[in-house]
Amino acid sequence: MFDIKIKWIIYISIAILCVSCNLEKPPLEFAPNPSIIEKALRFKLEHQQDSLSRQLRQKKPQFTLTQINVIKIEPMILFNLPTYHLEGTYKIILEKNTYKKRLINNTFNLDLQRQSRGKTWRILMKTENKKSVKYSSYLIY
Repeated sequence: MFDIKIKWIIYISIAILCVSCNLEKPPLEFAPNPSIIEKALRFKLEHQQDSLSRQLRQKKPQFTLTQINVIKIEPMILFNLPTYHLEGTYKIILEKNTYKKRLINNTFNLDLQRQSRGKTWRILMKTENKKSVKYSSYLIY
């Protein structure tokens, strides 16, 4: 009887340790700096513009990003690497042949992952379907 109680205490202790280890989050001190956030946002917008321009068979407009404001940062571990989900706002100035300049207020959601040596970042773009969630990863220079 005494051995069974000890075994249960050991099993519960191991379970608690396993769960608590998985709850570790990366520190906010290592979150991406404004330069990385701007590069990632620019990459995401250019990626979307490429796809849209091909579908519409039009030339991509030139744009300038201003007033990038991060409102929320959620640190997490994804694929065993520190990842930061960022939400915020920005202004974009579009320039195209049909109109000179147009200022648009917009919001963003980015998932940025710090690579193992901490020198480079990757942007993760989520694709969801009915059965699963997949990520595409792109290096941010």
